[in-house]
Amino acid sequence: MLLVVLRRLRDLVVVLAVVGTFLFFLLRSIPGDPAQVLLGLKASPEQLARLHEELGLTGPLYEQYLHWVGNVLTGDFGTSIKYQAPVLDMIAGHIAPTLTLAIASTVISFLLTVLVIGWVTVSPHSWVARGVNRVAQFGLALPEFWLALLAVYVFALVLGWFPTSGHTPLFADPVTAVPQLVLPVAVLVVGQTAFFTITMEESVLGELTQLYLRTARAKGVTERRIALRHVLPNSMLPVLTTIGLNFASLIGGVVVIESIFVIPGLGTMLLGAVYARDFPLIQGGVMFVAFLFVVVNLLVDLAYSLIDPKVRVS
Repeated sequence: MLLVVLRRLRDLVVVLAVVGTFLFFLLRSIPGDPAQVLLGLKASPEQLARLHEELGLTGPLYEQYLHWVGNVLTGDFGTSIKYQAPVLDMIAGHIAPTLTLAIASTVISFLLTVLVIGWVTVSPHSWVARGVNRVAQFGLALPEFWLALLAVYVFALVLGWFPTSGHTPLFADPVTAVPQLVLPVAVLVVGQTAFFTITMEESVLGELTQLYLRTARAKGVTERRIALRHVLPNSMLPVLTTIGLNFASLIGGVVVIESIFVIPGLGTMLLGAVYARDFPLIQGGVMFVAFLFVVVNLLVDLAYSLIDPKVRVS
């Protein structure tokens, strides 16, 4: 177990170094001047030169890179050009709404998937089992932005059951926060549940063909016990991988949902940083997403050994 953690920490350093270096040179190759964006088209050359100096955009590119690496190694990811605040403070201020959406939607989607697939496993020839795959494929095909707009129109504007937008910290005021979270979380749950269901259904169907199940039936073990004790746990490993990758992608990929429901999360912050050519904030935000990606995959690897001790993660 310790070796697994050490290897993942090594991978984390490598991933952050590669992502940070790639982003540094990529962002500076894109047309557009952050100083010009901040000062406007009427800014004088003297004003632009002064702001370039303040932003650290002067000198050869390799000197800028070495200066940036030195700061990162000391825990300084720079100051946001747009917001004039430390990058780490900006990330800390915007990560909570995104994590709330990601965790809530992932947990609900996983529980729904286990419930549905549990029914399929116990009764593989029922009408529910026959319709699960088709419904899941339909749910996976629905665009999230379209589903979000439809949810706002029907449940917020027509029925008036939920607010159209807004965000309140969950633990600060749960009574206000929960109704605001219902629609964005529900939209994310649809696609995730469909994705998890298709993955787990394929794994379950493969597990149902294993010879050890014949032995269990010959010994008189009930179908319900076979499904819940053997088939479902053994089918869980591919789903864990899917959940880990999906959760990590949600952290930086819910910008559409956050924009529609006016949620000040990490995706909205990164989108604003891109528009403003805010190099430090883009680099810090994407590196944070990469960090979460590695950490989540480490947790998935550790969960493997808890579900099936025979699995040896590498």
